[in-house]
Amino acid sequence: MAEINDKITILIVDDEIVSRYTMEALLEDEEHTLLFAESGQQGLEKAETMTPDVILLDVMMPGMNGFEVCRRLRSHANPHLANLPVIMVTAWDEQTARLRCLEIGANDVICKPFNRDDLHSKVRQLAKNKGRETGNL
Repeated sequence: MAEINDKITILIVDDEIVSRYTMEALLEDEEHTLLFAESGQQGLEKAETMTPDVILLDVMMPGMNGFEVCRRLRSHANPHLANLPVIMVTAWDEQTARLRCLEIGANDVICKPFNRDDLHSKVRQLAKNKGRETGNL
C-alpha cells in the first residue's frame, strides 16, 4: 500500500495495447509501479494477487467489461478489494460516463484522450485517500 514517498502501484486493465502503452507512457516514472491486465478477468485476478493502490479500468472490453469488473470488486468479500480505488477509463461523453461509472461504484472517471497532469493528479489523490482510510499515511 502506498505510503509517503513510496511508489504507487497502479493496475492498468485495458484490452487495447495502444491504450495500455499510452497510459504507461504517461505514468511511467519513479513514483509508480505499473501492472497490466489485458481483460476484465485477468484484471480481477491481478487485483487479488498483486494488491494495487489504484486501478485504471477500461469501460469497454470484450467478455467482462469494466462495469462488471467494478461491480465484482465492490461486492467482494475481501474489504481490501471491495475498497480499492477505481478510475474508469472511457471514450464516452464525460457526463454520461461519469454518471454510469459512479453509479456502479467507481471513484472517478477519466476520458480519452488522456491529459497527463489530470491522470497523475487523480491517481495520486486516490492513492493518498486510500492510505488515510487504511492508516498507512
